[in-house]
Amino acid sequence: MVKYPNIYSLFRERVGQYTGDVFYVREGGGWRGISWARFDGDAHAVASALLASGLGRGAAVCVLMGNVPEWPVCDVGIIAAGGVSCGLYPTSSAEQCRYIIGHSDAEFVFVDTAAQLEKVLGVREGSTKVKLFVVLDEEAARGREGVMSFAEFLRLGEGGREGTAAELRERAEGARADDTAIMVYTSGTTGLPKGACLSHRYVINSVESLRETVPVYDTDVAFSYLPYCHVAERISGLYNRLYAGAAAYFVDDLLKLGQYMLEVRPTVFASLPRFFEKIHARVMADLEREPEEVRRRFLEALETGRRVVRLRQAKEEVPAALLEEYESGALPVLQRVKDYFGGRVRVATSGGAPLPQEVAEFFAAAGRPILQAYGLTENVCVAFNRPDNYRFGTVGPPMPGCEVRIEADGEILVRSEMMFSGYYKEPSKTAEVLRDGWLLTGDLGEQDADGFLKITGRKKELIVLSTGKNVAPALLENMIKEHHLVSHVYVHGDGRSYLVALVTLNPQEAEEHARARGISYDTFEELAASVEMRDLVANIIESANRRVSSSESVKKFVILPRDLRPDLDEVTPTLKLKRDVVARNFADALRELYA
Repeated sequence: MVKYPNIYSLFRERVGQYTGDVFYVREGGGWRGISWARFDGDAHAVASALLASGLGRGAAVCVLMGNVPEWPVCDVGIIAAGGVSCGLYPTSSAEQCRYIIGHSDAEFVFVDTAAQLEKVLGVREGSTKVKLFVVLDEEAARGREGVMSFAEFLRLGEGGREGTAAELRERAEGARADDTAIMVYTSGTTGLPKGACLSHRYVINSVESLRETVPVYDTDVAFSYLPYCHVAERISGLYNRLYAGAAAYFVDDLLKLGQYMLEVRPTVFASLPRFFEKIHARVMADLEREPEEVRRRFLEALETGRRVVRLRQAKEEVPAALLEEYESGALPVLQRVKDYFGGRVRVATSGGAPLPQEVAEFFAAAGRPILQAYGLTENVCVAFNRPDNYRFGTVGPPMPGCEVRIEADGEILVRSEMMFSGYYKEPSKTAEVLRDGWLLTGDLGEQDADGFLKITGRKKELIVLSTGKNVAPALLENMIKEHHLVSHVYVHGDGRSYLVALVTLNPQEAEEHARARGISYDTFEELAASVEMRDLVANIIESANRRVSSSESVKKFVILPRDLRPDLDEVTPTLKLKRDVVARNFADALRELYA
């Protein structure tokens, strides 16, 4: 299946093929382009400097940066030099960064800011193998032993090209498909993170599978704002765009993403469910300020769209008259929904958590379905809804080159040529998830007659009530989280006779809700404890309870005075619950719910 023997061969073909700009950065109120030639030159300079500085073959190099063009430059440069690129979340604590730098045996660390540099310098106090820290901020590097600015590092590489050329060519072109190119540390919900080794084969095959499912072209325009250290953005973002020759605009301020949408007018857009929920809420809020006739026409058009979508979801034929009404009358009215994305988005995708059905149906009715997908670090391309074949509440059918099997206990097993090679230095943990060529995902799911996969929970998170009933808490948690005011939900009840829930509010959404309804409060803690918020959350939970059996419903709940925090290890960098930490940190609240 591999069309290219390694990532470098793909890169070399693309930089030889294109001459325009590949990256755009915000500068002076506009966008400044960075050419393919500059990408090529800087990536080779990084590779040359790494070799000149003594990078061992197959050694890890850590990258701790936000979304800046230097991230992909470093990524390609590290891989070309025969190293293993290992990303760190910008939001990671100093302790988390030091663990990964140490465990990965990293020999070099790239960071963007002075603050991030301070976060990682402490590793020198241990017995790590780090030879050099490289920082984008030139001032932060000045006078620091063992620290070099990125600009100086590039000059080192450019000046040493001749001396490293032969070794660079041998390492870059000689990389084998099964050699490790990338290491991604899984932000595990239990225990320390594990370093998943991803080969050149993994990357190339995954992109090939994506291209068969939801292709990206060199005429497409996309944003870079999701973290590159996450496997989804690394593969479906960076390397999928590289393969296609598509341009990326780097978002310097997430609060301005809406503004940038209107300026850049992307054609492909990937995000998390919460973003689409916010767009849905904003469309409806803006509609309330329109004249009654405009509101009426929009809601009628939306209802027409919903009728069409529901018939298609039920695999029933759409009557010709209804289809004509939808395409000629409703869609032009619903164009305003697409305009929130800039008006040109042809493919929008969502992952990381379930998209609420109300939101999914809304966008599909407006002619812009949000395609949900499923994958994991160990095999990023598992299932994906297609633009012309999608089903609400599912993550789609298996992707090309991937087999899916559901075990008797409901666990999802995956087999493909896109699987990881194992966990770095942890053969026993690797053996726990690989069996007879199959990857044991730990996720629970169901597959319908057409092969569409639905995720129902995590195997290790199953709650066993005192009645003997098994409950997958994620199913109910996600139902409650469908409301835009709810940030996190933790359902608890192992060994108990009934379920309880800890709920946190989305601070921004909750405060906007309070202002709009005249709810007075001095602190967020007061707002979370208010009668109005309690009544609202009670209704949200009651609505979710009606969708499950009595034994699976939440009987009591409490709204916590603050949101869950990654820096307190309550959620992972990708905002997944760390159940044991939450239970420990809020043990008193849980005890009171069972009192």
